[in-house]
Amino acid sequence: MKATTNVLIALNNIFKRNSTRLTPIFRSNGSANAAGDSLEYFIKDMFCTGASQYQYDHEKEQVYKEYLSWTGDSSHFPDFIVKGGVGVEPKKQNSATASLSLNSSYPKDYIKPDTQNVPTLKTPGFSETGWTKKPIIYVAGHLNTKKGPDENKLYSLWMVYGNTIVAHNTKYLSLINEIRDAVKVNTDAKLTKSKELARARGIDPLKYTTLRVRGMYELEHPAKIFDIQGLNLPKNKTHVFVVMLKSHYDTIKKDMGNNWEPLHNDLQQYINKGVLNQLAVQLPDPNDPNNKLDAYIFAGYTD
Repeated sequence: MKATTNVLIALNNIFKRNSTRLTPIFRSNGSANAAGDSLEYFIKDMFCTGASQYQYDHEKEQVYKEYLSWTGDSSHFPDFIVKGGVGVEPKKQNSATASLSLNSSYPKDYIKPDTQNVPTLKTPGFSETGWTKKPIIYVAGHLNTKKGPDENKLYSLWMVYGNTIVAHNTKYLSLINEIRDAVKVNTDAKLTKSKELARARGIDPLKYTTLRVRGMYELEHPAKIFDIQGLNLPKNKTHVFVVMLKSHYDTIKKDMGNNWEPLHNDLQQYINKGVLNQLAVQLPDPNDPNNKLDAYIFAGYTD
């Protein structure tokens, strides 16, 4: 199944919109959604062409369902999933370079149907079958939430494929197993099955006490990882970045077929105007820093 949308379509829609001031989203009863939801709706709108014209969430949902197999809830990862395409996880930031808080979920380069907390066909609202592996895109949006003329304006937006900065899950699972083994070896407790790093029952002589070990993960902000120099992006504009492996760029180009040329021409117009740059770079392999990966960084600005 070919992807119904992709990150380059989202990038193009951001530049077409030419405004990163996030507008309120209303429920069907007329009340406004929480301010923190605005970034998630904005990112979905940019991936799902046509959704941004609507102000009510139930109207947007109808468009989302054309493009997305999962529109998200508070219990599953990621925030939304493209039909035949990537999973996307937006993170609202109050600082330009603060680490991305992932809470108890270690960072992901890809997801599979058996990845922890990923929706399945048993999950209400998830509608995709036959998939085996999907890349993850982390979105870091520096959003101003203070009252004033710049309220609800994005100062910067990074859309970064996880496989450009995140190691394979075996690296994290190995560490988790080491933690569990250490708890088991150093106590007489009984380890029980848990989604936590470890849960050990009976760590005291009378076996009354249970130890619960919980992980709290943070991912370095892309602005600290990717040092973009020499572009001189205007300080009073919203800076927009996309980081992706060349292999994913080539896949998008192939999958879009005849629709690729119009998208490519649109992006090239922004490049010609000087508001967007496409940089061919080599990035260190997250699984082997001695190896280099061919990649593209799109860097530009909009109002």
